[in-house]
Amino acid sequence: MEKLNKYNKHLYYALKIFIGLDIIFRTKSNLLNLVLFTGLFGLILLNDHLRWKIFYKKIKLFYTSVFISMAIGLLLPIIVEGYVDIYFYVLLYELILFTEGKLSNFFVGLEISFFVLLLFFRLVDNDYYNLVTIFKENLLDLIMIFMGMFFYCLALFTFRALRKEKRRVEKLNKELETSYNLLKDQAEKIEELTITKERHRVAGEIHDNLGHDLMALNMNLDVVEKTIDKDLVRARKLIQKSQELVKESIENLRKAVYALKEERPKDFVKSIEEMAKNIESTGTVMVVLKIDDESEYLPPEYKGVLYYTIKEALTNSIKHGKADEIRIDIRIGEGVKLIVEDNGIGCNDLVKGNGLLGIESRVKDYKGKVSFSSDNGFRIEILLPN
Repeated sequence: MEKLNKYNKHLYYALKIFIGLDIIFRTKSNLLNLVLFTGLFGLILLNDHLRWKIFYKKIKLFYTSVFISMAIGLLLPIIVEGYVDIYFYVLLYELILFTEGKLSNFFVGLEISFFVLLLFFRLVDNDYYNLVTIFKENLLDLIMIFMGMFFYCLALFTFRALRKEKRRVEKLNKELETSYNLLKDQAEKIEELTITKERHRVAGEIHDNLGHDLMALNMNLDVVEKTIDKDLVRARKLIQKSQELVKESIENLRKAVYALKEERPKDFVKSIEEMAKNIESTGTVMVVLKIDDESEYLPPEYKGVLYYTIKEALTNSIKHGKADEIRIDIRIGEGVKLIVEDNGIGCNDLVKGNGLLGIESRVKDYKGKVSFSSDNGFRIEILLPN
């Protein structure tokens, strides 16, 4: 585009020089005409210069300047004749390529009207004004002139449309590039957030699974220590149970570290019953279950939330609450409600660790509600929407 503007500028100056020379050669025999018409053409040059250097930002001044150039450009060819009418093409070139809008189109039409007016001035004989005769004698010339003007304007309008389309495509490309960069940044942020969330999930997974299993293992070993001298058979059973817990812990740890997927028990009720049996097998804690039969048909995501909440609650009740009775109640109604409460010592100031924070996070992921209370023992209550 810069090269095109450069060539246009050189061509513009060259045409005006030739027009100026044509005026000089045609009026040199009459000094007054020479000064007058050369001055008028000089006024056109000055007006054009001011239009593009100063007036181009002010619409009214700009088109006033255009009209002045058009009027003088019409007057000079009528009086001087010659090739001054080339200036019509210069103005049309300027208007079509470098201006847009209804006002621009109006002045293009006005300039073409001036061109037609000039044409009739040259065709009409001073002594004979019969238009029919004029058209008969000059029909072919008129057709060729109008066709030339038509295709000249068509070429300019086509070029303007192509240039406008090119600018539109360039703008769209810039917007596309901006959108691409924005999406790229967002993708990087999402990836970073995903990694962070996955790290938290894995940390919670390790805490939920391994913490519970190790707690149960520790309880079994405590009982083994107390009973090994008194009841060898029971001690062996507890040792065997401890070995199973160790294997289960290793398996859960491997799943959590590799973060293959969030474990959701297939047989939901059975999994909770097995969890309760593991706790009761120590002989120190009783777990009372009250589970709605419809629980087995809950969405896998809900089962996962309930399962890990129960596991975390059992661990906290045994480890921190020193409870010997834990009640687990799952109800299905307007929502899915889980209550886990114990008869432990409770606490005055509840500090949420990774386990409780993990419960809150999981419940909020599904727009549920969770509450903790520790007045008489410890109680966890969650409500998931149906």
